[in-house]
Amino acid sequence: MHYKIKLMIQVVNRALNILEIIAKNPEKEVGLSEIADSLGLNHGTCANILKTLVNRDYVEQTAAKKGYKLGYMAYRLTNANYYNVELLNVSKASMEDLANEINETVILSAIKNDKRILLKEIPCNHEVQVKTAQESSVYRATTGRMILAFYSPKELDDFVQRIGLPSEEDWPEVKTKTDLIHLLDEIRTKKFEITCNKNHVIGLATPLFKKDTVIASLGIYLPDLRFGKTEKSKIVKALQTATDLINKELTRLHI
Repeated sequence: MHYKIKLMIQVVNRALNILEIIAKNPEKEVGLSEIADSLGLNHGTCANILKTLVNRDYVEQTAAKKGYKLGYMAYRLTNANYYNVELLNVSKASMEDLANEINETVILSAIKNDKRILLKEIPCNHEVQVKTAQESSVYRATTGRMILAFYSPKELDDFVQRIGLPSEEDWPEVKTKTDLIHLLDEIRTKKFEITCNKNHVIGLATPLFKKDTVIASLGIYLPDLRFGKTEKSKIVKALQTATDLINKELTRLHI
């Protein structure tokens, strides 16, 4: 028993040492040999630990037999900004094109500390426009709901335990956890969400993926008076096009 515990501690220490080596320069890809030799590890042992870290998204391997860099989960744990910077760089052009095409408020959102946070906002030129709060309830925000819809069952359980169920103001349709799961399942299936709140604000949201994980949401907010049948068709199509372009860039750049 003592031997097994000692072995487990050794593996954990090695994994943390590997993460520390990779984290020294987040923009640099570190090769297997460099990592293993720096730590005095057998290359096969090092490769096995790296495989687990890659599978758990704490480390990324940019291509077969290429170097390693920190993955999404490492930044999510630390609330570091580097990952957001990379995401913003990838999204910038498509967001600007989308805003120019529809002339409505375009936003990029993520979840941090159990809140929907605003990463970037491009306002419209209309006299009447929607301003987005820097921080909002995940349940209330359309983009927040979109990201939440892709949480694993355990992640969602943990979130509900910490935050509780939505208030009547944040999400009137949700009365029970079963309601919440059902509505999130619908959002995840459609990969598209449209909401209208009591202030006559329309919200639209789509998911942005890193591999199979939703890391952010692209959204549009506008008054319902500018969301007639013709406008709706144009806005939905433009949002979907921008989302596809950003997701392709995320895949290509392994962000």
